[in-house]
Amino acid sequence: MWQGDPNFSVVLIVAIVFSSLIAIPILIGSLIYRNSQKRREAELIRLAIEKGQPVPYFPDISSKYGTLKVALVWLGGGIGWIFMIIVGEILDWVGVSIGIVPIFIGVALLIGWMVEKSSNGEGQKSA
Repeated sequence: MWQGDPNFSVVLIVAIVFSSLIAIPILIGSLIYRNSQKRREAELIRLAIEKGQPVPYFPDISSKYGTLKVALVWLGGGIGWIFMIIVGEILDWVGVSIGIVPIFIGVALLIGWMVEKSSNGEGQKSA
């Protein structure tokens, strides 16, 4: 159907370009917000030091399970891809090998999460 349409490639290129252009303001906005937040924190620290107050602590708000969540998403995506290939009775080995890539990425992230967890001391029992 679309193989004979010469305008299809133009529409595809325009769609990719506009999709990329939408992401740029979002990225710039998040960078500006993060920079202003860091400036406010630095200003509060400076004021606390000038007045002789204790320096406030600003904890990092990132999730301690962020890497685990990403690993599980990659594992689920890879397993889902292979399941889709097998259930579709295609059993294309190229498709299966494409599904194995996110599985290995997920396993690598899972190993990284376990190493990170053990290096932070969360996995060790206290006496």
